[in-house]
Amino acid sequence: ADYLGTDHTVLTAPTDTLCDLLPDATYYRDLPGQADIDSSLLYFCGQVKREHTVALSGECSDEIFGGYPWFYRPEMLESEFFPFIHDPFARVRLFNKDFVDAEEGYRYLSRIYRADIESVKTLESDSPATRVARRATHLSTKYFMTNLLERKDRMSMAHSLEVRVPFADHRLMQFVYNVPWEIKFENGVEKALLRNALQGVLPEKILWRKKSPYPKTHNPKYEQLVLSRLEKSLAGDSPLGKILDHKIYNELKTSQGATWFGQLMQKPQLIAWLIQFDFFLKHYNCEFE
Repeated sequence: ADYLGTDHTVLTAPTDTLCDLLPDATYYRDLPGQADIDSSLLYFCGQVKREHTVALSGECSDEIFGGYPWFYRPEMLESEFFPFIHDPFARVRLFNKDFVDAEEGYRYLSRIYRADIESVKTLESDSPATRVARRATHLSTKYFMTNLLERKDRMSMAHSLEVRVPFADHRLMQFVYNVPWEIKFENGVEKALLRNALQGVLPEKILWRKKSPYPKTHNPKYEQLVLSRLEKSLAGDSPLGKILDHKIYNELKTSQGATWFGQLMQKPQLIAWLIQFDFFLKHYNCEFE
């Protein structure tokens, strides 16, 4: 703020609020979304709206300039599945097998993945790293970016906050797409091209800091809150309770948890997603036959 001569306001989302807003975030997304990743954004947009009507946000820079770890981590690039989904069975295994066939879903998505990969156009002059980066760019813009843009649009417009996303410009994408990966990832630094372009504009400490994903809460209180809320709902007449595999669910409750969606979602977020799914089923009066 001192470097640029701007006024900054630090906003902190209370842990209770992250939990309380899970149903609202589901309502505004019209689907179970990304747990506190959504509810915190919904909260922040409401806070920003108190002072402003229009805001700027940086969505799409990672997709265009190669900021995500699946652009350069071999174990993610060679997974033979969407690289931002660490465990494609994490959610579906929570449900009764007569409700959802996890293997069928995986086979279906695998066909889509292979067709997408095969559709990516390359140049004969592309280096192996650039070919891989093209695939990562394609998958990121077609799936991950559209998810984030919809999330930003819905969470912001829930408060009538107009968020502009200047990186989401097809002309910028077209201009940068053919830049070799070696330039985008110079010296092993993600988004090196963008960083180099902003030398002298941003302070060095900000310019070269390690990428940090959108924050999720690590407060143990949040896990306790979401678990308590879900247990209370399941103890009542919850439609979710009728389709849940309670053996797997009990294993989840006692597990340490692992990342299951990109960089963002861990055990507390998975439990919170179940709260969102439960709300969704109730809100739309869903029935299963």
